[in-house]
Amino acid sequence: MKRYIHLYFVYIKRAIQARLEYKKDALIGITSFLVNNACSLFSLMIIIKSINALDGWDMYSLGFLYGMVMLVKSVDHFFTDALWFIGYWYIPRGQLDKHLIRPVNPLFQVIAETIQFEALGETILGLALTIFCGLKINIIWNFEKVILLIICLTFGAAIITGLKLITSSIALWTKRSGQVMSGVYNFSDYAKYPLSIYNKATPIKYMLLFIIPFGLIMTLPTQYIIFGFCDIFPNVYILIVTICAMSLLFNFIGVKLFNLGLYCYESSGN
Repeated sequence: MKRYIHLYFVYIKRAIQARLEYKKDALIGITSFLVNNACSLFSLMIIIKSINALDGWDMYSLGFLYGMVMLVKSVDHFFTDALWFIGYWYIPRGQLDKHLIRPVNPLFQVIAETIQFEALGETILGLALTIFCGLKINIIWNFEKVILLIICLTFGAAIITGLKLITSSIALWTKRSGQVMSGVYNFSDYAKYPLSIYNKATPIKYMLLFIIPFGLIMTLPTQYIIFGFCDIFPNVYILIVTICAMSLLFNFIGVKLFNLGLYCYESSGN
């Protein structure tokens, strides 16, 4: 364990040096993500202004929710964005092979070798939104809300990582899985709205809770932080335990699936 901790910081240092070699490129990447999310937020605000409120959520409540979504995604984006490379490039181009001949866990190498500074754009806008909108709706913070926020940013981001690991591992059999990864990841757009607006007869609500649980880690915690209650999990500690348990489950499945796929992996060459 000590060896991998030391190696992780070595990888991180090298990744930062590599990205800062082209400072303007890194700055453009950060700005592009900030602008992209700002445009999405602007579109959402136009919709909300036309209807005043969405099932009890006003413009500032939805702005706070949007900020939470960006913060959770930015943590995952910053540390584990390299998982996208597995499904889109590493396996189709035979670039995973270099990780298999080194005396270090290949999954560790893939994750540790890349730091995405573009995630800072999401972090900046997410923080600005949550602070500004939180002040507007006068959120009263207590111990439970602070713990829930910390759990969302850590275990919530870990659930996203687990989802990416599961879907990227499919490429070990099929050579490509980028489209599957994108399809699953795009479900996070549904978490930008209250789950109560989705008809109970449709599967989207339940998918966002237990199958592709973006709603569990983004919408429900935000509802509790803003309104002080959560209609699906009346006890906040049950919600916290559920998020932690789902995080461990998704990452356990992802690691097992990746390791199983390595036994079936055949290099595509380059």
